[in-house]
Amino acid sequence: MLKNFFIGKLSGKLLVWTIIFVLVAELLIFIPSAAIYRQTWLTERAKSAGLLTLAIEGVPNYEGGAMLSERYMQDTDVSMVVQKRGGMSQVVLGMPPGDVKIITVDLRAKRRLPLFLDSFQDFFGDGHAYIRILSVPTVDGVEALEVLVPQRALKQAMHDYSKRILLWSLAISVLTGLMIYAALSLIIVKPIRKLARGLASFRQEPHKRVAPGQDRLSLRKDEIGQLERQFSDMKIGVRAAFKQQERLATLGMAMAKINHDLRNVLTSTQLISDRLANDPDERVRGMGERLVRAVGRGVKLCEATLSFSQSVEEKPELRPVRIAALIGEAAADATEEYKSTLKTIKFKNKVDTNLGVMVDPDHTYRIFHNLFRNALEAMQKSEAPALHVDVEIIDDKASFKISDTGPGIASNIQKSLFKAFTSGANKGGTGLGLTISRELARAQGGNLVLQNTSESGTIFVLSLSMVKP
Repeated sequence: MLKNFFIGKLSGKLLVWTIIFVLVAELLIFIPSAAIYRQTWLTERAKSAGLLTLAIEGVPNYEGGAMLSERYMQDTDVSMVVQKRGGMSQVVLGMPPGDVKIITVDLRAKRRLPLFLDSFQDFFGDGHAYIRILSVPTVDGVEALEVLVPQRALKQAMHDYSKRILLWSLAISVLTGLMIYAALSLIIVKPIRKLARGLASFRQEPHKRVAPGQDRLSLRKDEIGQLERQFSDMKIGVRAAFKQQERLATLGMAMAKINHDLRNVLTSTQLISDRLANDPDERVRGMGERLVRAVGRGVKLCEATLSFSQSVEEKPELRPVRIAALIGEAAADATEEYKSTLKTIKFKNKVDTNLGVMVDPDHTYRIFHNLFRNALEAMQKSEAPALHVDVEIIDDKASFKISDTGPGIASNIQKSLFKAFTSGANKGGTGLGLTISRELARAQGGNLVLQNTSESGTIFVLSLSMVKP
């Protein structure tokens, strides 16, 4: 269980790494502190030796001085104290150790930094040497004071000091780690766990709706709050995408049923229109031909809508077309639907009658028809409804500008204007017209964009490929 906590949990890793980092910091602090402790230990022996010389000179009998010296050597591990008077060395206590290695430390020289190398050697050395301490004398008339201590005593003192530091470091690191762990658990780990649970729950049941108040946006302004808000936005977007897919699936099923029944109806209508197209009367024959084309477009429209709901691309059949006549036909069919509500519609087709483009005529008719119907719907309350079509030739593209005098498109709709089920002025529409129109334009090597919209009107630009000479 503890292994899983320290290895598999973020909180366990956080606690372990915090302890490690504190121990590393304590180690970096320990190196200079150990050197300072060594210097302090030697300085204390030198000072106590100076005080001992004063005490011995103040003791009137030899036995008192010998007892004081013996007690001092036991308490301080000092082996010998020597004074220099008039160039002569005088042993105050102890005896020379014999033929051993002597390490000299001069405390009379002032240093800003302790001797790290000497501390390292004393700590890891064998302890067989002796340390000769030179310090400032405390007795008048004495030129120098020398104190001799065994290296093993200093080594043992430094080891004891290291153990105490290690225990304190462990205690401090664990305590610091627990405090940091508690703080970060509350600030970071707990919110991340909540996000992980929410993500797992959302992955299992993405369609499940959350009760009001349970999915509140975070008020935190840091990265965790931003992550929580992004996660909330992601859930909203994914649920909207699922909802849209459900609507597309429903639409596909409905269109499949409608298409089946409507084709039977249109087949009967097509038989009648074929007879009218063969009528001797030229006027009736023209109306019949027009009705034949309208019925054919109706059948293709059902099939195209069904293909769109099934995410199947309809391949265009490109051929040279004189676009001016096609625009006029689409405008006539669109205005015919709105004669009852728009009695005066000014339509201007400024496209040259000889201009040829390489397009699918049925697809292009649908594009212009959708644009014209949207414009006429938007101009229902316009005082002077007008619809213009201009063209500009740029390289091998013909850019058609379809402009109206409607009230413009709302700013909240413009960003998603070409997305499915986004409806503008026509509240009864499906929101598929512009989406399908742009797809049809791009399938023919062109494009459909919104150039400008304001209170004075809207301009769409449709680009189509020119007929190559």
